[in-house]
Amino acid sequence: MGQNLSLQEPFADTSGVVWSAIDREAFLFLGLFWLGSLYGIAMIACACSLLKRWSGKHGERGTSFLSVLAAFLLATGWPVIFAYFLLQKRS
Repeated sequence: MGQNLSLQEPFADTSGVVWSAIDREAFLFLGLFWLGSLYGIAMIACACSLLKRWSGKHGERGTSFLSVLAAFLLATGWPVIFAYFLLQKRS
């Protein structure tokens, strides 16, 4: 038991091993899908923040279909809006 944990022969040189073209393309697509998912999550969070801000402190103003649509259209530039929110909270 445990005799296979120490090898007597040295490891093979793997410096020449490269990814195949299909694997490189798959990793590229995986990275793009992850970035797209994170971008979509940030857009939804930004749209919710905009709607919360527009509805007032205690939700006294309602939201309509047009305000939801405007929030999602404005949320495409979510980095700028989150930077604006950060600057507003500091002052």
